[in-house]
Amino acid sequence: MKPERKGLGTAASEPPAVQAFAVSEAGEARPPAPKPQLVGPFYLFTYAAVAVLGQFVSVYLRDLGFGYATIGALSAIAATAGALSQSIAGAASDAVRRRTPFVLCASALLGCLYLVYPYARSVFSFAALHAAAGLLSYTALTAAASLVLDLAPAAETSRSFASARVWGSIGYVAAMVSIVIWPELLEPPKMFYAGAAFYFAAGLAVLVARESGAFVQERRVSMRAGLFLLRQRRVVVLLSFCFLYWVALQGSFSLVALYVKYLGGGRAMMASAWIVAATIEMPFMLWLARLSDKSGRRPVLLVAAAALPLRLVAYAFAVEPWHVLPVQALHGVTFGIMVVAPMAYMNDIVPDKLRASGQGLVNACLAASSAIGPLLAGILGDVVGLRGAFLGLCVFAVAAAFVLLLLVPESRLRVHEDV
Repeated sequence: MKPERKGLGTAASEPPAVQAFAVSEAGEARPPAPKPQLVGPFYLFTYAAVAVLGQFVSVYLRDLGFGYATIGALSAIAATAGALSQSIAGAASDAVRRRTPFVLCASALLGCLYLVYPYARSVFSFAALHAAAGLLSYTALTAAASLVLDLAPAAETSRSFASARVWGSIGYVAAMVSIVIWPELLEPPKMFYAGAAFYFAAGLAVLVARESGAFVQERRVSMRAGLFLLRQRRVVVLLSFCFLYWVALQGSFSLVALYVKYLGGGRAMMASAWIVAATIEMPFMLWLARLSDKSGRRPVLLVAAAALPLRLVAYAFAVEPWHVLPVQALHGVTFGIMVVAPMAYMNDIVPDKLRASGQGLVNACLAASSAIGPLLAGILGDVVGLRGAFLGLCVFAVAAAFVLLLLVPESRLRVHEDV
């Protein structure tokens, strides 16, 4: 089918909700255009919860007497549950043409889950809780990303997503700074109650973003229609690139705190490393998202593909704990790009009615790499040491760059296909 470029500044370049306003009678007052930035408070509270719970749940489990292998297995269970569920969650959101109920329900259930988390003791109860947490957290993120893209003008998808997602970085930094100032926040069960409160707030915050009119379809989408996407070459090569890239990136994330400790640093230096990373990603995320909308997705993805091997090699050459801090500055051109550009790329190449199905596949890929990357990094760390682990992960980063160079085309020419 012939490619169609959406015009800039025309009704055709806007989502259906905006198009509906554009055809109103002359002289009639128009309702305000949808604002994707209103999804920002959801990301603010969600990533504040991630800061409080993410890295410190493992410490809590270790204090209960669980071994490193068990803790790693629980993390893998959460990521695997997220990976396996997102194609279904995205298709369900597309089928009912709604996003907000998925975000609200998933966030509320996450809040309830962490209220009861301190009372679990057996490995089986923790396994069930981690599986539920993985499913719910990725479902909320899939639906929220789809809501942002529903409300975004077609010519500004990256910029719109970044303007909402950057609030997640703000929430993460604010929570990490709070932990440094009030370390008692990490004392159980306070950390779980704080995380639960953040998730409840995230669910309520998404209600600010109206989604009425975001779907104008002639017919409903079948739950099986999402399988159509996995038969599309561009979808497959994008996911292949993302998987290889995120295996390397997520694997390196799992090593940073351990590496700081190996170099002689303490908890303050560990927290500082992630404060630097989250702070630097914000301006880069906004700037590169704007560049992505202007110049295309592939150029900014190439920047990310070139920067990740450099970041991993730089880790390997650090000899003092503070040497990790300047390396973390590369977070802006690695994670800062990859949190936005793949979402926008997928949105470019899938039909509008399968938008959440496409975002579900991206998040499923992220979840799978979040299970495999840290596991691989741990194995490499045991076999060749932490420095060797960073260099081993660099192989996956280089492979991702080759996939991008050879197989992934530009996506800015939007193709509409019937399912």
